[in-house]
Amino acid sequence: MRTSYHRLGAALLLAAAAGLTACGADRHMAPFEPDTTRHEPAADTTPLRVYGDARGRWIGAATGTMLTMPGDSGALLRRIAAREFSMLWTGTFMKFDFLRPSRSTYNYAQADSVVAFAQRNGMVVRGHTLVWHQQIPAWVTSGGYPPDTLAAILRDHIEQVMAHFRGKLVAWDVVNEAMGDDATLRPTLWLDALGPDYIAQAFRWARAADPDVPLYYNDYNIETANAKSDAVYRMLADLKARGVPIDGIGFQFHYQADAAPTADEIASNFARFAALGLKIQITEADMHVRVQNGVASAADLQVQATAYRNLVTACLRTPACNAIEIEGIYDGQAWVPDPANWGAPVLFDIHVQPKPAYYAVKAALATP
Repeated sequence: MRTSYHRLGAALLLAAAAGLTACGADRHMAPFEPDTTRHEPAADTTPLRVYGDARGRWIGAATGTMLTMPGDSGALLRRIAAREFSMLWTGTFMKFDFLRPSRSTYNYAQADSVVAFAQRNGMVVRGHTLVWHQQIPAWVTSGGYPPDTLAAILRDHIEQVMAHFRGKLVAWDVVNEAMGDDATLRPTLWLDALGPDYIAQAFRWARAADPDVPLYYNDYNIETANAKSDAVYRMLADLKARGVPIDGIGFQFHYQADAAPTADEIASNFARFAALGLKIQITEADMHVRVQNGVASAADLQVQATAYRNLVTACLRTPACNAIEIEGIYDGQAWVPDPANWGAPVLFDIHVQPKPAYYAVKAALATP
């Protein structure tokens, strides 16, 4: 069961929905442009989060620059976030280099602003991430520290950050992307200094720092049965067998929409991780489509909609799956690795209009 502060009354959300429908982007305000063409008729104005609540799933999105974007553009995105989503994650604001600019200095201001926004709007927050091979600050990587000092730095980081956010989050990605694409542990500063048991140790330190928050392992390209997901499965099974306090697994879901897995493929893979006693969350979903000058074809947007519906359907078929998070709110802020050829990855387009994918997610959530 979710904590009570997750829920808002349906009537309140529906009132908010009506208010947002009347608000549009200022035609003079970058980065938005006026767009009078809707992708589909908006017969159902019920927010996604209402349907998610009814199905016992948080519906989430990344925030990042949403809270720092000025003017009408930022205000519009904040209204959409509060209306449509019940879960947030902070983008870069909780990553090591952002939170800790020096060994003795922690910078919580931006992350705290996300938590405060969520609390004001009846939302929850995922913590992301404590241990990762990227965004390690230069004072760590170039410090010439011996292994015991690096271990002390990492432990202190986990303890300090988790203590700061204790009682405010519903999940922590303790370790992120530890498995390489070749299905072996990824070479990292932490692996080199602490050995392969750094993963187990990080979870133990995290649990000691906060006995209550669910602790997750998070990774990409593990959504279906393949060599990497098999390796992650073996790793997590071993951790669980050794009593390491890991509660769940996050599946990132970064895909080209035309190569995205089916609902059956996803659900089958989810089932084996759930059998380990792990909770499951979809944590960073995006479905890229081909674009020309930033524009996707109507046909490709329908392929994207099917891909999104499949991941939602698989989560709904998996009792252990309790959250579905999208990588961004609108296409203008979402992560795109190859913007010249691929883009338009999330539920709202560059004009902040709902896309076929938005309606597909809603339809999947609404289907009994």
